[in-house]
Amino acid sequence: MPPLAERVGSLRLLRAFRRNTLDAFPRACLHEPAVTLRLPGGGCVVLLCVPEAVRHVLVSAAGDFARLPAGRRVLGPIAGRGLVLAEGEAWRRQRRVLAPAFTPRTVPLMAGHIARATEASIRRLDAAGGAPVDLQAEMQRLSLDIAASSMFSLETGPFEARIRRMVSGYLGGLGRPQVSDFLLPPGWPTPASPRRALFRRRWLRLVGEIIAARRAQGHGEAPRDLFDLLSTAHDEADGLLADEVGTMIVAGHETTASTLFWAATLLARAPAVQDALAAEARALDLGEESAADSLPRLSLARAVVQETLRLYPPAYMIARRALRDGATCGAALPAGATVMIPTWVMHRNPRWWARPGAFDPQRFLRPGTEPDRYVYLPFGAGPRVCIGAPLALAEATLVLARLARDFVVSLDGDRPVMPVATVTVRPDHAPRFRLRRRP
Repeated sequence: MPPLAERVGSLRLLRAFRRNTLDAFPRACLHEPAVTLRLPGGGCVVLLCVPEAVRHVLVSAAGDFARLPAGRRVLGPIAGRGLVLAEGEAWRRQRRVLAPAFTPRTVPLMAGHIARATEASIRRLDAAGGAPVDLQAEMQRLSLDIAASSMFSLETGPFEARIRRMVSGYLGGLGRPQVSDFLLPPGWPTPASPRRALFRRRWLRLVGEIIAARRAQGHGEAPRDLFDLLSTAHDEADGLLADEVGTMIVAGHETTASTLFWAATLLARAPAVQDALAAEARALDLGEESAADSLPRLSLARAVVQETLRLYPPAYMIARRALRDGATCGAALPAGATVMIPTWVMHRNPRWWARPGAFDPQRFLRPGTEPDRYVYLPFGAGPRVCIGAPLALAEATLVLARLARDFVVSLDGDRPVMPVATVTVRPDHAPRFRLRRRP
């Protein structure tokens, strides 16, 4: 990981938002409850680094905070008015619409989709014959297949390459926050606004094609998937259906693919954990009909996912804007201040984690070591906790178990894979992996 900075001035802070936000977190976050950084023009960023402050922002006084205008500028071209950016009554209504598709009882149905798509992925990896493979791209393809089939009963074949190309291109380019995203008032155009608007038009055209393909399949007797729920609740004319479909496609594959990539990177350097994972998986049937029954018994695989989410959380920070003057843990939170919860630092703080830099899945299996709810935050907390968390955990657990059962995974080369955080935590390069068939 990049080292934490000794001091972070306003210029370094703004540069970090553009290049790698992990460079914006000062070492003081490890021992101070709150760290205030001043911005040009009189604004400030307040980093809250203890569970009491996290609970204040996300639960106790959640109504006093809103999403950042910068977040809307960056994510708006993809998410529009979808759930991830909605606020107030619009957010509550959209959450109610989506809730039935993300309850625990949907996990068994989801498991079948995961197992079927994973089998296809295993065949593609096996066809490489041990030659170096781009596992990041394969995990993106697999997660996209699972998201499309499970949520929209749709095969991604005609759309898969275009979706991945557009999403990866955006997150690696226009989706990187810029200084102007933070400094200009809400509603003002930024230098990136015209290009982001062009991307949005192209993105909506692609989502429109996906919706048309799904509509051509017709409806069942009752809502059979997320698309049926969304199309019943939203009028296509107002554009909200397209925003929700686009949001769910991206959210359903980008963050899970990231988790699977980082898990593979960690396992490649932990052969003993790989062997234990393979032994656990070999004792179970991970096929389409039995994956749901096997899921609760994959305790080590789930712990590997949880530990990966601790070390490389896709949501590496939670950011809000203070709507009114307030305070927590001795820190002033003036109206208009940017309030950040550095999940990345809290997940690696020795105050709450033994050997915080070590990859140790057993920490999630030892009795009595459950982490504090407001210290371990891979899916956030409070009313806006990630609605798809149970399904994301199920997907990553089943895929990793099957991958470890079938292959010994190693990295092709010794170059360190460094995390770069902009919208999500991505690698600084796409390393090649070698996968050798287990006996």
